[in-house]
Amino acid sequence: MRVPFKRSKFLICIGLILTTGYQANAAEQVHNEDVLEEIVVTSAFKTSEAETSLPIGILSGEALREKAGNSLGDTLKNEIGVAMASFGTGVGQPLIRGQGGSRVKVLENSVGVVDAAAISPDHANGVEALAADRIEVVRGPATLLYGSGAIGGVVNVIDNRIPTQLVEGAEVQIEQSHSSVNDEDKTIFRLDASSGSFGFHLDAFKRKSNNVEIDGFSVDEFALEEWEEHIEETLGMHHDDHDDEHDDHGEEEFTNTNGFIGNSDSKASGATAGFSYVTDRGFIGFSVSELDNEYGLPLGTHSHAHHEEDHDDDHDDHDDDHDDEHEEGHEELEFIRLDLEQTRYDFKSGLNFTSGWVESISADIGLTDYQHGEVEYFEDGGSDVGTLYETEGYDSRFTLTHAPMGDWTGVWGLQLSDTEFSATGEEVFIPKSDISSVGLFAVERFTGSNYTIELGARFEENEIDAGLACDYDDSSSSISSSLLYDLNDESNFLVGISRSERSPRVEELYSNAPNLEDDHHGEELVLHAATNLLEIGNANLDSETANNFDLGYRKHSGSWTGEISGYYNEIDDYIFLDITGEEIEEQMVARYISRDATFKGIEAQFSYNLLESSETNAVFTVFGDMVEAEFDRGGNVPRIPSSKLGAELRYFSNDWSAHLHVTRHGERDDVGRLELETDGYTLLSAYADYHVPLGGDSEVKFFIRGDNLLDEEVRNHTSLLKNYAPEPGRSITLGFRLGF
Repeated sequence: MRVPFKRSKFLICIGLILTTGYQANAAEQVHNEDVLEEIVVTSAFKTSEAETSLPIGILSGEALREKAGNSLGDTLKNEIGVAMASFGTGVGQPLIRGQGGSRVKVLENSVGVVDAAAISPDHANGVEALAADRIEVVRGPATLLYGSGAIGGVVNVIDNRIPTQLVEGAEVQIEQSHSSVNDEDKTIFRLDASSGSFGFHLDAFKRKSNNVEIDGFSVDEFALEEWEEHIEETLGMHHDDHDDEHDDHGEEEFTNTNGFIGNSDSKASGATAGFSYVTDRGFIGFSVSELDNEYGLPLGTHSHAHHEEDHDDDHDDHDDDHDDEHEEGHEELEFIRLDLEQTRYDFKSGLNFTSGWVESISADIGLTDYQHGEVEYFEDGGSDVGTLYETEGYDSRFTLTHAPMGDWTGVWGLQLSDTEFSATGEEVFIPKSDISSVGLFAVERFTGSNYTIELGARFEENEIDAGLACDYDDSSSSISSSLLYDLNDESNFLVGISRSERSPRVEELYSNAPNLEDDHHGEELVLHAATNLLEIGNANLDSETANNFDLGYRKHSGSWTGEISGYYNEIDDYIFLDITGEEIEEQMVARYISRDATFKGIEAQFSYNLLESSETNAVFTVFGDMVEAEFDRGGNVPRIPSSKLGAELRYFSNDWSAHLHVTRHGERDDVGRLELETDGYTLLSAYADYHVPLGGDSEVKFFIRGDNLLDEEVRNHTSLLKNYAPEPGRSITLGFRLGF
C-alpha cells in the first residue's frame, strides 16, 4: 500500500501510539457489556447518555441488529434528526438536521473514514453497519473533537475490531437472512476471543442481491416532463430546437422499467481481523479490514446524462469522437456500475494512570487505501473503466484527559490527517490533490451540585495542494459552551451554544479547475454525469461559519422516558452548488457559491412502559422531527428532508419479541428554486423473533421483518434520482442469528 502522508507526521503518530501503550501492567480485565452499552464514546468525557450535554442518539444491541441495513443512511433513517440521501438503492448517505456530505463527519471507532463519499452523491460510504456494536449520532456541530467538517453532525460506527476489554472464553455469532424485495442473501460472522492478556476479533460478511422490486414504473416520466418545463420557466429558457430534438429521440433519453429498478443489483463482502494486548491499566492493538462493494446506478440516470452530453447535433460529432476514444468501437452506453475496494489499517491504544496530573491518554490512527472504478458497460458487451477514483491517507487523534482540579476536568487533543485524492478517466473534473490538516482542541468540564458546564475550543490549519496557483491554505476555529441542569433525579435540561467553522472542500474549490481562468465557453469543461451538470468550483470561497443554538429537555428514567430539542443554526457563507441558468453546448452550468442560510428545527422522542414485569415488557413510543432551511436573502435550500412523525409498539418476553412501526413522512413543498414538490408517504414495518435456547449461553433466534408493508411508492426528496428510482417496495426478510 502506498501511503502519501509525510514521513515526519507518520513517525509522530507511531511514536505517540507506542508511548500510550508501553507502560501497561499485566492484569486481566473482564468484558462488561452493560458498561459498554451505557458509555457515550463519541463525547469528550466518557459519561452515560443521560449525563452528556450533546444532542446524541445511540443505536445498539438488538435494536441495531433489527435496523442494520446495507448503508449508513438506510440504518439510521428512522432515528430522530436523521434522514437518508439515496442515489438508487446502492447508496444511502446519512443526513443530520438537513445537512450531509462533507458537513456530516463519518467515523469508524472515532477515526475519520477516508473515502470519496463527499465528492459525489453516487459514491457510497466506505464503512459498513452490519458488524457494528453500536452507532452514535451527534446531532448538531461536533467540530471541537472531530474537525471542521463536522459542522452538521457526526456518525460514529463503533465495533470491537481492536478489543479494549477481554471476554471470557470465546463468543461466536452467525447470522443468515434472505430478503424478498431483491432476493438478497446475507451472511454475517463474528468471533471474539481471548487468551491470557490478548484479545482477538474476527468478523466477515457477504451479501448479494438482484434488482429491487417496486410497484409500478421506476422512472416517473410525467414528473420529468414537469421538471423540464419548470426549469425552462424558472430560468427563462426557450429551446425550441432542443425540444424538437428530444421529440425525435425521446425513446433514447432513458430506459424505463416496470416492477423493478434496472441495474439495482449489488454484491458486497468484507472481513476484519484484529488483536490487542489488554491489562488493568490499558491496551494496545492493531486491526486490518477489507471491503468490496459493487453496485449499479439505476437505469435512466446515466443514459439521460450521456444523451444530453454525447448525442447532441444528431449524434454526428460525438460518434466520431467516441469511435476514436474506444478503439474497439463500443456501441451506446447501456449501464454503469461502481466497483469499490478498500483496505484499512487501524492502530489504537489507551493508558490509565493511577496518580499524577494525567489521568489517561489515548491514540487512534486509521490508514486507508481506497479506490472505486465507475465501469461503463456498452450494448455490444464491452466495458471500460470510465473514471477511477483513488484516495490514500490517514486520520489520527491523540487525547489526554487530565485529573480533576477541584470541580474541573478536561480533555486536550491533537488531530493529524493527510490524504491524497486523485481521479483518472473520462469524467475527471477535480484535480489530483494532497489534503492535510492539523487540529488542536480542548474541552473542560465543571461539575456542580446539580449542573454541569462544558467549555471547548479548537484551532485547525487546513491545506489543499492541487498543483495550482490558487492552492488553499487557511485556518479555522471553533468554540462551544453548554449547560446541563438536573431538574431532578429523572430529568435534565440542556442549553448549548457554539460557533463552528468549516473549510471548503476540494470539489467546491477546484471542480473543473484547469478552466477557472477562461470564459467557460470552450469545450474543455467535463460533465459530472451523476448530477448531469457542468460543475465549476470557486477558489475564492471562504470558510463557512455556523452559529448554533440548542435547547433541550431529557427524561432518562421512570415509567416514561424521552427527549425533545430545538435548534437554530445560522450559517454564514453556506457553500452550495447553484444552477445558474447558463448553458454550454446545451449542458447546464452549476457553480459553487456561498450565501448566508438558516437551519432550524425540532426533534422529539418519548417512550412509555405500558406493561412491565419479570417476564414481559410492552413499550409505546412516539417520535418525530422537522427541519426548515432558507437562504437569508430569500429562497429555500434544496433537498431538505421532509418532516416525519411516527409511533412504535414493542413487546418483549423471555422467549420472543415483536414490534409494529409506522411513520408518516410529510410532503415537501418548501423547495429550492429548481426543485419540484415531493408527495408524502406512510411506511409500515413489523418485526418478530423467537428465541430457542441450545444449552448454556447458546441460543438461536429466528426472525421475520417486513418493510414498506403498504407497498408505497416512495420518492425521496433528498435524492437527486427521486424521479428515476423510488425506494424499495414491499419486503419480507427471514433469517436466524446463532450465538454461542
